[in-house]
Amino acid sequence: MMDRELKNRLADAFHAPEPEKKESFIKNLRPREIGIPEMIITQIPYIRLPIWLFSLLTAAVAMGGAVLGMEDTEFLITVLMPFNAAIAVFEAHRSKRYGMSELEMATRFSLRCVVFARLVILGIVSGIVLATASPVIAASFGRSTLLTAIRILIPYLITMMISLIIERSSLGRTHGYASFVIAGASLALMTWVYNCAPVILAGYEEFISFWGLPAVIILLAMTFAEQWKTVKNVEAFA
Repeated sequence: MMDRELKNRLADAFHAPEPEKKESFIKNLRPREIGIPEMIITQIPYIRLPIWLFSLLTAAVAMGGAVLGMEDTEFLITVLMPFNAAIAVFEAHRSKRYGMSELEMATRFSLRCVVFARLVILGIVSGIVLATASPVIAASFGRSTLLTAIRILIPYLITMMISLIIERSSLGRTHGYASFVIAGASLALMTWVYNCAPVILAGYEEFISFWGLPAVIILLAMTFAEQWKTVKNVEAFA
């Protein structure tokens, strides 16, 4: 009897009071909800420095070539832009390549969100490079800004689209640098046409004049579709 009474007194003496503002504390433990723009901004610091430098290099080549009057400036930008596309695809899949997919799937932002944000960021950067280079080159050499942009954009979009398709395949999962092989093939083909196949080049210029804009719209739609497939299925291929 005495033991029970002693236990009751000790329990009363050392009874922990109800914590004040318990519900408020628990609510504060939950992560704050953020929108898509803020989520994309948070991923900018994770884009590696060499990628920013390559984009700056592309813009610098356009500016420098235009200022110096280099006739091959447009061609140089046209062959550099597919490598921007390859870099975007490579960087978007960096988590998978370095074995971090499972970790990122367990973090605040899902792997889908991370891949989406990286594709958006690098797409915007490439768009800024294109918007900077096209009017400068066109103004310097007396060409159409729209046609200049189309000529630069078509190889970029084709490289991006093919790289995204291959990246989701067994070949892309086995060989992480497939997108750079596509960009290299684009470089080789364009160099050959530019230097050794004037008939093909003339036919391509005529095609650009009449059908360039519809071709870009179709390629944009196809590229966005492939990007959506990549984002949607990224965890399945992680």
